[in-house]
Amino acid sequence: MTGHVRPRALLTAAAIAVLVVVALVINRTTTKHAAASPLRASLIAQAQLPDCPTTTGAGAVTNGLPSLTLPCLANGPKVELAKLRGPLVINIWAGTCTECRVEAPQYQAFAAAARGKVAVLGVVDGQYPGESWDDALDASHGLHLGFPSVWDAHGTLVQAVRSIGIPVSLFIAPDGTIAGRHLGIVSPGELPTFVKRYLNVDVTVP
Repeated sequence: MTGHVRPRALLTAAAIAVLVVVALVINRTTTKHAAASPLRASLIAQAQLPDCPTTTGAGAVTNGLPSLTLPCLANGPKVELAKLRGPLVINIWAGTCTECRVEAPQYQAFAAAARGKVAVLGVVDGQYPGESWDDALDASHGLHLGFPSVWDAHGTLVQAVRSIGIPVSLFIAPDGTIAGRHLGIVSPGELPTFVKRYLNVDVTVP
């Protein structure tokens, strides 16, 4: 009898260990995508982001954004991406993405200079390693972004535009089509160039 106790005990211990790991993963995922946290209200206040935009289009268009409704990262309505109309620049980013943080000053400066001419909307890739809703809010504050973002918990937009990573810039025309895209970091001076090329709008960034 004793010959069978040890293997069974080891098997039971292994099973418990697996269950603990699974529980930790579930807890991390639940926390990551939770609708609110104790710090959320203070982080929203600190970030001082504009409200998310209201949509003006009737629905999805060919070669446009996918039919995907995402919650605003801070304040404002949920955003139906397929109903967004340009001129608009969408920046897919994450607070824990080093490359995104490197290009952030370009977006911050462009958004300020383009106000009233070209809108800017961030889409946070919630599937980026280590990213959480609160991380994105904290990064929005620390980077002084100054433009609204929505929360894409499952990274659906990144998959829809078939990008292998972030950051990604999408240039949306007045008819809702994706007129152009740029994968990777935007360098100083590139955003005005892309906007002129794809959206035919002149923006001067000081």
